[in-house]
Amino acid sequence: MFDNISILAGSKAIDIIRDEGLDPSRIKVLAGASGSAKFLVLTGIDRVLMSLFKERTDPLYLIGTSIGAFRMAAFCQKDPLAAIEALEREYIAQQYDLRPTKKEITRESLRILDAFIDDKEIEAMLNHPFMRISFLSNKCKGLLKKEYFMLQWLGIGLAAGVNLLSRNKLGYFFERALFCGPGKTPPFASMNQFPMNIYGLTVSNFKSALLSSGSIPIVMEGISSIEGAHGVFRDGGILDYHLDIPFLPDEEGLVLYPHFYEKITPGWFDKALNRKPCIKHMKNVVLVAPSDTFVKNLPFAKIPDRKDFSTFKGKDKERMAYWRVVVEKNKQLGDEFLEAVQSGKIRQVVKPI
Repeated sequence: MFDNISILAGSKAIDIIRDEGLDPSRIKVLAGASGSAKFLVLTGIDRVLMSLFKERTDPLYLIGTSIGAFRMAAFCQKDPLAAIEALEREYIAQQYDLRPTKKEITRESLRILDAFIDDKEIEAMLNHPFMRISFLSNKCKGLLKKEYFMLQWLGIGLAAGVNLLSRNKLGYFFERALFCGPGKTPPFASMNQFPMNIYGLTVSNFKSALLSSGSIPIVMEGISSIEGAHGVFRDGGILDYHLDIPFLPDEEGLVLYPHFYEKITPGWFDKALNRKPCIKHMKNVVLVAPSDTFVKNLPFAKIPDRKDFSTFKGKDKERMAYWRVVVEKNKQLGDEFLEAVQSGKIRQVVKPI
């Protein structure tokens, strides 16, 4: 019956769900990972989430990196469904020269931001009745502050080498930047694996901070024009690719995490490694992902990813058509997730992370 989705939960979360199902009021944090075009498989679930939280009054803390941060910015708008649709549509519509420059890719990313976030609405987003937006970026140190191609590559290479020895040593290269909306500090603000500064989000720095969360090293320009945050900032997914963080260290409740995969990769440099997330960080997490069966039935038997820009170079119309098929099919994921929650059958289908 639930062939298209996988629902997994951490040690504390699975006991709650098996006992009482998934009560939306139990959810304290909504999380979104880096992954560029991979988010196109999740928009069916994203749309359903907005109906689950429609009557909510208690705070819901949003945390994301890169495209996950973009999704969070769509959720906290007055019309989140229209914002999700605009983000989806404009992301698919990207077109580039055969050899795009960093400036061109950065400019296109800003175009997408402007298309789904109206500057006039940012103040209302920051003061949403219950959604409390925050997202992660990274302040760069040493060579990674530079825009020179070879120096940046050298910095990336050194960081990747150090990461092989210990993920913790990436603090020599990057400093976490947690950008938060006004109000109470989010429960995950105590994360301390890496040096971190917390910056307040305002109407005037919102878009530049959000752009920095998705500013991919080598591919895009670093962002150094964030009001109230000095330095060069790049993609939040470098340190927090899939958000291996203490979401709710001292609180009861659940973390809802729609994700592209059934597994969590801690950092960007861990993609080729078999590094696992901290089990303690996952205890409150409920992860919802497309199943292997669903993915096998997609065109090319894969979800979209950033490599598609190279695979379909000079064939933008073919890439767009492929991505639109995925978007159409992902409605099944939203339908199955909603049915699992409303029927209570999530109690039977949930599996341990």
